[in-house]
Amino acid sequence: MLSVIILVTKYKYSSMLHNEDIICFSSIDWDFNWQGHQEVMQALADHGNRVLFVENTGVRAPRFRDYDRLVSRVRNWWRGYKGIRRVDRNLFVYSPLILPFPYSRLARWINKLLVLRVLNSWLEAQKCSSPVIWTFLPSGLTLELIKNLSHKILIYYCIDSFEHSSPAATKIAESEKRTIQEADLVFVTSELLREHCARYNSEVHKFPFTVNFEEFAAVRKKEGVNPPDDLAPVPQPRIGYIGGLHRWCDQELIVKLARLMPEASFVFVGPEQEPMQALHGLPNVHLLGGKPHQSLPAYIGHFDIGIIPYLKTSYTDNVYPTKLNEYLAMGIPVISTPIREVVLFDKENPGTVDICRDAESMARVIRERLARAGSREEEEARSMRIELAKQNSWTVKIEKMCELIESKIIQLKGIEENRWQDSLARIFAAYRRKTLGVVFALLLLYITIYWTGLIYLIGTPLKIEDPPVKSDVILVFGGGLGETFRPGSSTLERSNFAVKLYQRGLAGKIVFSSGFQQFTRKDAEDMSKVAFSEGVPAGDILIDNQAANNYENVVNCLRIMASRNYTSALVVSGSYNMLRTRLLFERQLKLFPASGITPGSIHLVPAAESIFFHPVEGDRLAQLKAILHEYLAIIDYWWLGRL
Repeated sequence: MLSVIILVTKYKYSSMLHNEDIICFSSIDWDFNWQGHQEVMQALADHGNRVLFVENTGVRAPRFRDYDRLVSRVRNWWRGYKGIRRVDRNLFVYSPLILPFPYSRLARWINKLLVLRVLNSWLEAQKCSSPVIWTFLPSGLTLELIKNLSHKILIYYCIDSFEHSSPAATKIAESEKRTIQEADLVFVTSELLREHCARYNSEVHKFPFTVNFEEFAAVRKKEGVNPPDDLAPVPQPRIGYIGGLHRWCDQELIVKLARLMPEASFVFVGPEQEPMQALHGLPNVHLLGGKPHQSLPAYIGHFDIGIIPYLKTSYTDNVYPTKLNEYLAMGIPVISTPIREVVLFDKENPGTVDICRDAESMARVIRERLARAGSREEEEARSMRIELAKQNSWTVKIEKMCELIESKIIQLKGIEENRWQDSLARIFAAYRRKTLGVVFALLLLYITIYWTGLIYLIGTPLKIEDPPVKSDVILVFGGGLGETFRPGSSTLERSNFAVKLYQRGLAGKIVFSSGFQQFTRKDAEDMSKVAFSEGVPAGDILIDNQAANNYENVVNCLRIMASRNYTSALVVSGSYNMLRTRLLFERQLKLFPASGITPGSIHLVPAAESIFFHPVEGDRLAQLKAILHEYLAIIDYWWLGRL
């Protein structure tokens, strides 16, 4: 048996885009049933344009039945580089891996970053900064990507009524409206879609999906070629259908028709996208499954009649069936249910299609058409069908699309050139707005820092103050550089305050803890000298000059207390250091319990009347820096496991 081999030739178009970089956001995957998405992009790539075909990013969350498609997406991503693979000289396919939550703002933001990085990398590799963007998918994610891609023109090809296609797809209505409004050109496949889009954009043009006429003609001219292997055993006459078997196919009508015409074979070539149980088991119904697109002309060429058995619904009223022109291109009669676009086509081309409302009338018309087979009248009708398909072919349609696109690009470029002064004015206005914004922000920041109590409000959680009660010892933590980041600034404040507590009889001993040293001066010794000069006996003063930080202040002082059997203490430090100090004591007393010492016996008494934090005399900016430094220190101690 001869096998039919269809060679895809590179057709020459008289008017076509060329040397453009095109990003196409598709509503189907590249390996899905061959449709207008692939046809248009393949033609553009064949003519020297570099095309990146972005596979469907979805309008609904995946379901279990999408398992095979998800596996295929992962496999295709793995086959490419960062998800991009080259399928032809100028044609690249991008299979993005994204979060499958199309209506989650967070997921959309993450997906935008993931996809945008790949798209910009591809454009950079192509040395292109302003591509043509062509979208079949008006989703929120697609719209976000388009807004972040500089482009010379935006084309939206509306091929589906999302309002009627599925409950999940209705959520896309708002983003579709915005896509239509922002598009420079809108192409549609049906009259109702044209009316829908024309409400938001005046540049709407009708281009139904059609047929690659040259490819079909090449097969048609090979007379005498045997049918495909799985079609050959099917007895004639063959009433055929090509395309997906979806929920819009009228199973009830097909069953009635098959039973009314037991003498005919009803052949369905296409994948079962919905369960077709009603058709299985019928002796004269043959479901051959999905086939490569290039093999379809061979099947149609061995049909006696082509049928379009669609349900008439609000969805199918928006559908222009591609198979209509594919049947015509092979010259066979076409019989259809009265869906809107086929009825309009028949009015524009009388006698081309037989419209039937039920199985009985369809059976009658099929028998009439079969009876005319081979007649002179039928041969004339066959020639008319073929010529009509040629006039409606993709070759003609894509040329007309490209004429519109090129004209619009020239128009947009002219508008941009004529508005250079407006563009320059907008740029300067933007600079002025930014400058005023920065000045206003700085002024607001200055007022906030220097004329409000925000700093003290921010620092409030850091401040802890216990009532000073009689204790065994006073622990004074030196500030080193202190809050001012200048040596000696906190030495006098903290030592003087400790002396006052001592003189009130609240404790009999003072420990000065600080390992800070500048040149030959040691902070702990300086504090002890202040205390001695104020009348505190040398025997009541203890010095820890090893503590390099707040953590070591606490650890070293607890050791001193344990060695002398002190069980209670007053702790003197900076006002905003008290939260960290409290947390350190609580942590250390849990890890290293000392005899008689409990968190309740440690009383925090910050140095009063700090000049640094004085509302009038203090340096507000330095105060803010000190408070933020303290918060960062708490985070650091927590990370190190000290708190």
